[in-house]
Amino acid sequence: MSSRSPAPAQETPAEAAYKRDRALLRALYTCQPVLVDGKQHFLHSMPPQVLGGGVSTIIYLMGDATPRQPSDITFLEQAE
Repeated sequence: MSSRSPAPAQETPAEAAYKRDRALLRALYTCQPVLVDGKQHFLHSMPPQVLGGGVSTIIYLMGDATPRQPSDITFLEQAE
């Protein structure tokens, strides 16, 4: 008999959004650069907005008043 381990549960959209927001907060608090449109930037702020029972995050970059969505942000690879 072969024992099978259960397949890992699929990540829900809420869990994925939480992980992304947590990574964005880490980048904000530690001044890690991020990529937006292929250019390096630093995060300025992340005010949350309550939308119909859910929470949405808007991101502002240093020196740029344009609101950005979390999906616009790409993280740089960090050497450990």
